[in-house]
Amino acid sequence: MISIDLDRKKGLAILYLSRTETLNAMDHRFIDEFRRNLLILRRDPDLRVLMIASRSQKAFSTGVDLSILTRFSSTIEARKFALDMERLMEEIFDFPHPTISLVDGYALGGGFGIALSTDIIILSKGARIGFPAVKIGAVLPAGCTYRLIARAGAGRARELLLSGRIIDGEEAYGYGLGEFLVDSGKLMDKGMEVASMLLEGSPFALSLQKSIANALLGEVVRIMSYQSADSFAFLTTTPDWKSRIESKIQEMKQKGGG
Repeated sequence: MISIDLDRKKGLAILYLSRTETLNAMDHRFIDEFRRNLLILRRDPDLRVLMIASRSQKAFSTGVDLSILTRFSSTIEARKFALDMERLMEEIFDFPHPTISLVDGYALGGGFGIALSTDIIILSKGARIGFPAVKIGAVLPAGCTYRLIARAGAGRARELLLSGRIIDGEEAYGYGLGEFLVDSGKLMDKGMEVASMLLEGSPFALSLQKSIANALLGEVVRIMSYQSADSFAFLTTTPDWKSRIESKIQEMKQKGGG
């Protein structure tokens, strides 16, 4: 099964998260395919706007695939995986053209970190957003943490990061985690409307304006990404790492009837 597929229109590319059997949970292949497609799109001279959406109405992305977290052979491997996630989000954030994300269903942890890395987030009222990393004994990528702070403010971001609670699309919109809020069935229509507005701008001016707007936050994230990866790697050695993750996997299986 492919993890990513593309739909191209005039000046617009829609990158679909397509690992629907796992609700777009991120594993090594998912991250590699995503980054490879971003590289291809960066080289497209006709591209003006990138949209990121999901093939599943159940989830945008549920974050890291928990099944891989108990299989790291060393802290070096765990740190590399964490840095690969950081690089993915950085490459979305630094993409040379405007980016839009369409968020419906579950968008958890690094899964919503993908959306936070885009310029414009369109939320559905059916979105379910949360950052449950602490509940499984992990930490989020720095890119996710600091972009959440930039949007929601430090106080609200801390509450969401430390509680791990899940909020709906309307609450997320109220916290500044999206520019638009629509019914689930109107998500793509709104995305196309916003893309059309962006396509009216000068491609050179849009690219330069985005670079200026992102410069300071991008520098902070780049500095802190190594500390975040080191923290993630350290946590894989702690006594409750495996038990917390396995407990969460069992909980998910029971909820899914598996």
